[in-house]
Amino acid sequence: MKIKVLRRIIQALSILLIIAIPILNKKGISILVGSLYSLSVDGLWITDPLSGFQVILSTLSADSTILISMLIPVILALIFGRVFCSWICPQNTISEISDYLSRKISFKRVINLSPRSLPRYIILVVSLILVPIIGFPVANLISAPGIISVQISKYIYEGTVGLEVGLIGTIIISEVFLFRRLWCNYICPVGSFLGIFRLKRTMKVVYREDAEHLCGKCMECVKACQLSLNPMGGKIYPLCHNCGDCIAACEEIKDKGKPLSFKF
Repeated sequence: MKIKVLRRIIQALSILLIIAIPILNKKGISILVGSLYSLSVDGLWITDPLSGFQVILSTLSADSTILISMLIPVILALIFGRVFCSWICPQNTISEISDYLSRKISFKRVINLSPRSLPRYIILVVSLILVPIIGFPVANLISAPGIISVQISKYIYEGTVGLEVGLIGTIIISEVFLFRRLWCNYICPVGSFLGIFRLKRTMKVVYREDAEHLCGKCMECVKACQLSLNPMGGKIYPLCHNCGDCIAACEEIKDKGKPLSFKF
């Protein structure tokens, strides 16, 4: 199965799961409980590492339960990189749809900036510094995936949503009219924190050109990247979230001997 098709299937299933959980819970079925901040799968808790770390900072104690619940997403990031961001995160899916629509209507965005990781890490560090000071998980206030999952649940249970959806609306409007992929490239604290869990052998996009892997410099891989990265340049991490779109674009041009691929 092609990378892009597989990713689309997982993205769709992730959205359906976020919607299904509160529906099932409302009917008394509680095998799955929670949100993208923290989710219980038949009693096994899986916690967003950033949310878990904020609990540790706010309580100034590292409870074994919270540490264990953070293991699965941390291990996933250490092995496959930030695939949560590109394959599961509902905000990324929404942003991809917004980007597609923007291109379809040929709308030229007002501001064109090169992607940078520094603003994201400044936001992350400031948020984490504030946590022990005020005793509140500040970064959760701007955790788009967490907000989306909680607000969907709130709507299903109560028929209404909170003011937090204003952030999601602002992201969509900003990305359609102002900055391409503003949230993922410049702000998202969840992606920034997951990007910390990276090893030398973590899965990555590699560019290899030799006698068996010839590159025609068509630039289709660059055009395919929604984060405006150039995989041929090699310096795409920590911004790259391993969506595989550049590899898929390369496969369309070269079925065999493609210069781009995933590698551990």
